Amino acid sequence: MAKFLSLLKLNFQALLSAMRVGRKKRSFSGMGALALLAGLSLYVSGVYSAMLAGQLAAVGALPLLLVLMSLVSVLLGFFFSLFAAQGVVFGAKDNDLMLSLPISPFQLMLSRTLALYLENLVSTVFVLLPAGVIYLWYGGPGGWTVLPLLLVSAFFLNLLPTLLTLIVGFVLAWLSGRFPRKALASSLFQLLLLGLILVGSFWLSSSMGNVQTAVPTILAFFQGWGRPFLLLAGGVSGSDLFQLLILWALCLGPFLAVVWLFAWQYKAIITRLSTHRTRSDYKLGRLSSSNQQGALLRKEARRWFGTPIYVFNTGIGLLMLPGAGVAALIYQESIRHFLIVSDGLVLAPLLAAGIAFCLSTVAITGSSISLEGKQIWLLQCAPVPVTTILGMKVVFQLMVTLPCLAAGWVMLSLAFALTPAEWALLLLNGLLFALMCAPFGLWINLHFPKLDAVNDAVVVKQSAAAMLSTFLPMVLILVFFLMWLFFSGPLGSVGLLSIYAILLAVCTALSFLALVRQGPDLFRRLEEK
Repeated sequence: MAKFLSLLKLNFQALLSAMRVGRKKRSFSGMGALALLAGLSLYVSGVYSAMLAGQLAAVGALPLLLVLMSLVSVLLGFFFSLFAAQGVVFGAKDNDLMLSLPISPFQLMLSRTLALYLENLVSTVFVLLPAGVIYLWYGGPGGWTVLPLLLVSAFFLNLLPTLLTLIVGFVLAWLSGRFPRKALASSLFQLLLLGLILVGSFWLSSSMGNVQTAVPTILAFFQGWGRPFLLLAGGVSGSDLFQLLILWALCLGPFLAVVWLFAWQYKAIITRLSTHRTRSDYKLGRLSSSNQQGALLRKEARRWFGTPIYVFNTGIGLLMLPGAGVAALIYQESIRHFLIVSDGLVLAPLLAAGIAFCLSTVAITGSSISLEGKQIWLLQCAPVPVTTILGMKVVFQLMVTLPCLAAGWVMLSLAFALTPAEWALLLLNGLLFALMCAPFGLWINLHFPKLDAVNDAVVVKQSAAAMLSTFLPMVLILVFFLMWLFFSGPLGSVGLLSIYAILLAVCTALSFLALVRQGPDLFRRLEEK
């Protein structure tokens, strides 16, 4: 037992210490990442619970809030730990070392799984408890026992996202080793999952437009696969221990069965997953040559398209831009009706903020240096100017961003019937924001590289550079939103967008200047970090 607890502590600390700030790992860096996860879960739960509780209380369906927020907790846990299951449980780079230790494969598998469980538990608890507080605030039945029962149920409900991540992570790891186009297959599978989540979210948002008619539909939707969520709401709101015992059994039973199945054959599974098919149809041919810029761009493209988690984590915003445009064109009549009812509400600045938010998530350069890993010395020794290497990383992000930006800009401008000046300024603001994010993300990654990550998931989802290059540009979005809130009346949409364009131009110039002046020296000193 002592060996297992030590192994569990080691794996949990490895997950927490994945985000590093500075040149050395610090004891508080992992707890900071955990605090960020807790804060995000608390924000999501607080905002959506407060928004839904009032509407549900008005029609006497307040327990449905617990149903919906328990589903949100499972989805958040699944989303946050999906790639960790693929990389940590089935694709860790230290498998050879760990299996050589005097521990059984069963213990290794179980410790890694429980480490994921503990990480997921943070998001589950910080989603359910705020929802329970708001539920009681609006007079939900159940009394003082609601919060303790929710806390206990969170420990069991958290088994569901952990179970799902194990299964899907295994499928993704299997695809990575069996298909000739493994990266494409894995990326398509992940995009399919994302599409299902987005469709479900859109359906829920549409249904809540008319709560009184939507409640029976939502309850019918949960009658089948969503039975555990109904049991949780019924057991907590009615203090029904029988329903809660059924819920706990439904969560615990499948989890133990799947974990035992994987752990029983864990060594064989990771051995087979680490093998790859080889080609036997090699043919002689001429070698082609190209210039330095073209070779570096192809290298960046192979890295991006060949790393599914890289595509998934930085490509969601690229899909949202044209997706929002298509949705706006479909609901063009509803938009026109809203514009009439809103009595001249200025929407062009809000569109600019929405486009900027999508662009801020496309932090490709924020991970490009870290993904070079221990092979960074190859680029450092290459007979290519450092400015060219860094410049091509910036150019690649712009190459995949600008087409999606143009498509979304055209469709959104048509759907919202913008004036020619608003069309031009909306495009200008989007271009400047994209031009700022690309060099800024690379500059951040040079300051906070993570060249020793155990897998790509750690770099793309948990590293300091990936987070900072995504969230810091959002500060400018907040500034613009405050400008819209307080100055949209006197300035108007054209004036507001013009001032914001000047601000973005200054930030873009500073980003390029910082990268040009500091980038080469930081790049040469990467081996020291």
